[in-house]
Amino acid sequence: MWSGRPQNRTSRILSPVVQEFFSQYARSRSAQDIGLIASQYPDSFMFAGPKGVRVAEKGAVLAAFPKGQEFLKSLGHQSTEVLTLDETKIDEHYLFVRALFAWHFQRAPAAHIDVKVDSTFILYIDQGVPAIVFQHEHEDFRQALQASGVLPTQS
Repeated sequence: MWSGRPQNRTSRILSPVVQEFFSQYARSRSAQDIGLIASQYPDSFMFAGPKGVRVAEKGAVLAAFPKGQEFLKSLGHQSTEVLTLDETKIDEHYLFVRALFAWHFQRAPAAHIDVKVDSTFILYIDQGVPAIVFQHEHEDFRQALQASGVLPTQS
């Protein structure tokens, strides 16, 4: 897990637009609000993870959301919360944001489990409105769920 901070132009005081944007990001996952999730991405964006990078089309991603929502619900997803944010201004239109989220799961009678997810975003700001143009997940989400015991490992 990343413990450092970007060395150049890092803001210790987050801009209100970034705080609100990631608060909405977490709320949209907690409420499974597809409309709010969709509003945070342009029609095409870059998605990267341990297996590489790809261009993602918002329509295709949104079409897969109902299946993803059912999967999370079956695992006992309760909510998602922002733990930390680090913001670095790239220029007048772009921000680099490192975020750590906690995805909260509980299925009775099992104990509550928090899965920490480390992500990096590049936001494009147009007229004060941010959109995610690049999202990097530092580990595979399924593997994080397995490592925490939320999802059984496959043999």
